[in-house]
Amino acid sequence: MKVLIIANGEIKDIQKVKAMLPQVDYVICADGGVRHARELGVVPDLMVGDFDSLPDEVLQEYSMAGIPIKRYPMDKDKTDMQIAVDTAIEMGASQVFLVGTFGSRWDHSYANMLMLYRLARRGIKAQILDSHNVVMVSSGKVEIEGEIGQTLSLLPLGGDVRILRTDGLKYPIVDGILPLDFPYGVSNVLVKPRAEVHVGSGWVMVVIARD
Repeated sequence: MKVLIIANGEIKDIQKVKAMLPQVDYVICADGGVRHARELGVVPDLMVGDFDSLPDEVLQEYSMAGIPIKRYPMDKDKTDMQIAVDTAIEMGASQVFLVGTFGSRWDHSYANMLMLYRLARRGIKAQILDSHNVVMVSSGKVEIEGEIGQTLSLLPLGGDVRILRTDGLKYPIVDGILPLDFPYGVSNVLVKPRAEVHVGSGWVMVVIARD
């Protein structure tokens, strides 16, 4: 099952993100993400969160339209995004796409990015789709599709990462370490429309630029 989660972060180019959206089986809106859903032309299958950033009349509108709404207290341990992600996990999602993930609050952006790790360590493929970037996290084989000349970065997540080999990149890595405090994996370049990164140990974050 493919699940799209729309959060309440910034989407600077709605049309660009709309063109990136894949076909999915289920859509979850986290809190005010429903406003982005409207602009994207997407109807949610479920709305979750404390809804502190959404007017009651909007909630009532969707409730009257028959959209299931799960409301949580504002004082809670999980963020609205994590509630949505955990819902997707419980549903048996095989792939999850996150939209509206980044914004002016860096702590929220980082917490949302960590949801990629939460999903990946459970064997669920996941991507953040942003106006300027596509972000993935993996501890195994990463397959990357893009255009020749497109920039991407390989960054360690949580500790040093051992890369067994890469294919299709201008600056190859063969049996190399990406240290947590030495991000030399920034700004590599695709030399093939399809590239691969094979991770031996640790978790790598792949950021594909779409500027």
